[in-house]
Amino acid sequence: MTRTLPIPREAPTNTIFCAQSVTLNDDSSIAFSQMGMGEPIVLVHGSLCDYRYWGPQFVPLAATHRVLSLSLGHYFPTRELNCMLPFSWNTHVWQIAEFIDNVVCEPAHIIAHSRGAYLAFHLALRFPDCLRSITLADPGGAAQRRDVLASVQKEIGLINALHSRSVALIEQGELDYGLALFIDSVSSAGSWAKSPKSFKTMARDNAHTLRQQISEQMPDFSAHEAKQITLPVLLIGGEKSPSIFHRNIAWLHKNIDDARQITIAGASHGMNLANPYAFNRAVLEFINYKN
Repeated sequence: MTRTLPIPREAPTNTIFCAQSVTLNDDSSIAFSQMGMGEPIVLVHGSLCDYRYWGPQFVPLAATHRVLSLSLGHYFPTRELNCMLPFSWNTHVWQIAEFIDNVVCEPAHIIAHSRGAYLAFHLALRFPDCLRSITLADPGGAAQRRDVLASVQKEIGLINALHSRSVALIEQGELDYGLALFIDSVSSAGSWAKSPKSFKTMARDNAHTLRQQISEQMPDFSAHEAKQITLPVLLIGGEKSPSIFHRNIAWLHKNIDDARQITIAGASHGMNLANPYAFNRAVLEFINYKN
């Protein structure tokens, strides 16, 4: 099922409250903010972000659910607490699972963006019993190489080279220049310049994670794994998002049985920020429908 949601005239409040931290069994620390009561929703951020990314979702979703917004290990505000521990997608999947077991204490709906959506995919494979549903917004990663045209593989290589350039600029002290290069590459030209001050502050606070992120080896999505996912799945894309995210969504929609797909009109990669009303409505309709 595929739907495109229109741009609304108004957006909900974007307040987010004080965070607290919890130490997990591997001695890593993650921060989170929570609000509301009801079936739990866990919000998982992507690259250069943290629990603050979900400001436009936090209060509206908490009107009917217990909402917990995470900052994964190494991200603001727990950088120093995790500096001696490994940074990897695999570690982050385990952190989310343990957080659900020890803090949420019941199966949760996961709403995840970009790299976070890649984590949620693997969370659904390994720990389906701790989940009620997963919403994957512009999932990062890539499909199996044999499913991808040579021209697309070349495009991915160019993007990876650009991201390496972003890291080099950040490490040379050109922080905003490097961040602009990265943000524009995963959204659209000029996105960094148009970003609000709060988003830029968050990205600067997490710029140190970019080197570790581009160095990690994230396995490609496989059709065999995708077909093992039996949880309810919602795929959300931004109408103006870069083609790599459209391809990932199309591939996942094809390979995950009964997955639903929605496009947020007029939005790029940060569709939950650009069009929060439509994003929140899509998520709540999906969660409530599946219940």
